[in-house]
Amino acid sequence: MHVPEKYAKYYKSRPVGDFTKLYPQLTAPSFHIWGREWNSGYRMDWFCVTEPFLMINEPHTHEFDQFLAFQNADATRVNDFDAEVWLYVGPKGEQEKFVITETCFIYIPAGLVHTPLEFKVIRKPIVFMDIALTSHYVRTPEDKTKPEMRE
Repeated sequence: MHVPEKYAKYYKSRPVGDFTKLYPQLTAPSFHIWGREWNSGYRMDWFCVTEPFLMINEPHTHEFDQFLAFQNADATRVNDFDAEVWLYVGPKGEQEKFVITETCFIYIPAGLVHTPLEFKVIRKPIVFMDIALTSHYVRTPEDKTKPEMRE
């Protein structure tokens, strides 16, 4: 690998994060990119999901737009999606459930209540990408008696 010295500040080698403490079911390496390293309002997590689990249970909002992507983990067959993922969107009492059974993106605009997010059935490994247009991630629970989560 050659990285020109003049532009080395724009390059990040092996952006691998260990999320097993937070999500023990994530047994494959994950990628974690913070745009704030480059003074950019961008954050991305890339997870390879190999088994069913409840990732996030607490309905919450963000003050930034977010994009959630789901695809086959085999990059040569991204549309060969053999899993079922449930994502709930909307405030308490009005929640609607997405049943994800194909490769897709879901746009979560700032302020929209979302989750739980549950990987219900995983027949083939999938990739889940969480892309947030922020450099400072804050999760605000819909239940105002619970504390915010900041990264």
